[in-house]
Amino acid sequence: MSQETSFSSSEIDSFSDLGNRAVHLEQRQTCQCELLAVKKAARMRKVCVTRELQTRAERLCSEEIEYVFSERFDQEDAMDQILVPLQTLCAELKPRTDDDDLSDDTGLLQTRLYAVPLLNKEQEIILFRGMNYLKYRAAMLQKQVDLKAPCIGILDRIEQKLKDARSLRDYIIQANLRLVVSIAKNLTDRANSFEDIVSDGYLPLIRAVEIFDIDRGNRFSTYGTWAVRNYLFRTTKKGRKYRKNFVNGAETLALGLSDIRSTLRSQETYHRSIEQVLEQVLCSLDQRERQILRRRFGLSPAEVPEKFREIAEDFGVSTERVRQLTIRSLQRMRDMIEEQSLEIPDISEIL
Repeated sequence: MSQETSFSSSEIDSFSDLGNRAVHLEQRQTCQCELLAVKKAARMRKVCVTRELQTRAERLCSEEIEYVFSERFDQEDAMDQILVPLQTLCAELKPRTDDDDLSDDTGLLQTRLYAVPLLNKEQEIILFRGMNYLKYRAAMLQKQVDLKAPCIGILDRIEQKLKDARSLRDYIIQANLRLVVSIAKNLTDRANSFEDIVSDGYLPLIRAVEIFDIDRGNRFSTYGTWAVRNYLFRTTKKGRKYRKNFVNGAETLALGLSDIRSTLRSQETYHRSIEQVLEQVLCSLDQRERQILRRRFGLSPAEVPEKFREIAEDFGVSTERVRQLTIRSLQRMRDMIEEQSLEIPDISEIL
C-alpha cells in the first residue's frame, strides 16, 4: 500500500518538518487508500478490513481527545491562521534532538535544562494554538471513522496529528522546565531532595500545558508557576509552611474562577466543587461588595472579568474606591475561611 503522504522516513518524525507535515495533511481532503479504489471497492473492502485494522480503529476511537477549543478552529481560513505560522516557526526552532523522551530520569534534567530557549509571547501563541488545533482536527477525523470498514488513510492522519500535537506539547514543556527547577530549589530540604521535587513538579507542568487557554491573553509562565507551586506546596512538608503566604483562601477562589480555563468537563467539575464554599463566603459580604467581586472576577457563568474603571463608572465612585472595596472584601472572605476552617479544593486535585 502506498504512503498517504510524501514525507520520507527520516522526515516523518522531524520537529522541523512538523509544520510542513501539518499543512500537507490538512490540505488532503480525501484518503488515497488503494485498496478502496472505485472498481474494486465492493470486493476488496472485505480484504481490507482485517481484525488488526479493526482493533486499531477501535483503539483510536476509544481515546478521548482532549483539547482547548477556540473559535478560530472553525473558521474557513483556520489553516492560514494557525498552521502556516506553525510551519514557519517549527522550521526556525531547533530542539536539542527530535528523539528526546521527556520522561527520562530527572538526573538528566540539568544537562538539558537550557537546551530549549524560552518562548516569546508570539511563539507561545503559535505553539499552543497549533497543538490544540491538531488535536481538534484529530477529534473531527475520529468521528468519521467507520468501525465496520475503517479507512487506513484516516487512521494514519489521526495518529500523525496526535503525534505531532504531543511533539508540540513536549517542546512547550521543555521550554518551561525552568519553572519547576526554580520552585524546587526553594523547597529542597533533608526530607525533600531536589530530584524528587522536580519529578513531582513535572506532572502539574504537563497538565498545565494541556489545559492552558492561550486565547485568554495571559502568558503561560504565570499560570504554569501557579499550577506547579500550588501542587508542590500541597505535597511537600516544607511547602505546606509557605502555602498560606503563597495564596490565601479568597485569592485562590478568585484566581481559580477567573483564570482557570480547561475542557468543559474539567470546568464543571471544579465549579461544582467550590460552589458551596463560594456561596458561604459571599454571604459574609454586603450586596455592593458581592456585586463588585462578581463583576471584577467574572464569578457568574455568563460574566467576564471587568476593569476597576468600568465598575466604578456604574457605581458612581472612584476607581481607587472600587479597588479598596475589592481588597477589603477579599480580606473578609479570607478571614471567614480561616475562622470556619473551610476547605478550598485545589484544581490539581480535580483535574
